[in-house]
Amino acid sequence: MPTKHIDDETWRKVEKEAVKATITTKKSVKEGEMLKYLILKGLSEISEDDYQDIVRGKR
Repeated sequence: MPTKHIDDETWRKVEKEAVKATITTKKSVKEGEMLKYLILKGLSEISEDDYQDIVRGKR
């Protein structure tokens, strides 16, 4: 599996989402599972305008 560095601030957000998902569902949600879900969700939502924001440094 490829690995890439995720900065600490972003990783803490992933951890928080995993905790919220665990509390909401009352079932354990691992950080890795949450990260995969967030990436796939983001990929389905990203637009060409978002690409422009990325290169402009807005995100």
